[in-house]
Amino acid sequence: MASQGSFKYVAGRLAKIPQAVLALTLIGLICLVAIASALQLPLSPYAYDQTSTLYLAGPSAQHWMGTDELGRDLCARVIYGAQLSIAIGLTTAGVAFVIGTVYGAIAGYCGGKIDTLMMRGVDLAYSLPDLLVMILIGVLIGRGTFGILLALGLVSWMGTARLTRAQFLQLKNEEFVEAARAQGQDHLSIIWKHLFPNALGPIIVALTFTVPSAILSESTLSFIGLGLSPPACSWGTLASDGWRSLRAHPHLIFFPSLFIFATVLSFNFLGDGLRDALDPRTRLSKLK
Repeated sequence: MASQGSFKYVAGRLAKIPQAVLALTLIGLICLVAIASALQLPLSPYAYDQTSTLYLAGPSAQHWMGTDELGRDLCARVIYGAQLSIAIGLTTAGVAFVIGTVYGAIAGYCGGKIDTLMMRGVDLAYSLPDLLVMILIGVLIGRGTFGILLALGLVSWMGTARLTRAQFLQLKNEEFVEAARAQGQDHLSIIWKHLFPNALGPIIVALTFTVPSAILSESTLSFIGLGLSPPACSWGTLASDGWRSLRAHPHLIFFPSLFIFATVLSFNFLGDGLRDALDPRTRLSKLK
């Protein structure tokens, strides 16, 4: 199982799935744009907060995506928003991975009363509406990147915890784990060297769906007015601003929504591709 989870093995199988390759290419391009924006490289001749007297202009040779109500170039703002949207998605997935994996690993490996108690905590967390939790944190912490990251991180780890627990419950009774115990290896070594590497594949696949979910959740918070404070922007805040003038100036919501759609769809395709690459049975069934 460990050989199947190796990078070369997965990369080779993933390269045979066209939609996954296309999705990975698009994600890579979007991430490069986000990194270039964070490094303040001149991808656009205009600054994201630079105003002008050309208000609400449509797409043109001067402004490829048009301008907003303050005369700011929409293309520059979409490029700037990429770094925040992608950072929010990836950071949320990272928080879900760390908290969910550790929590689920402890519950699944220990089992018994510890597992029951910890899973009841997950059930309690699941019973709280995600949107309500995000709104409360947004009100308490304030409108900003930290508040959004905290809110999304607190509602995104439960699924990873359940998946990790299920994987550990299944794997801890396998023969290679029994052999490790017979060799005198301690619990930490068994978890780190044997259980975690074999459970990593499904966890990574699940995390590829966490990233687009976080981007959509941030867009929802921005849409209801609990997103970033101006002039900072993400794709969600741009789409929220464009909604108010949807009929008169549809370009304001079209371009941010297009990037959200493309990114979410790409991560979903990548997740499907990784699932097929990591599960030979699924891949073979599709070839029949």
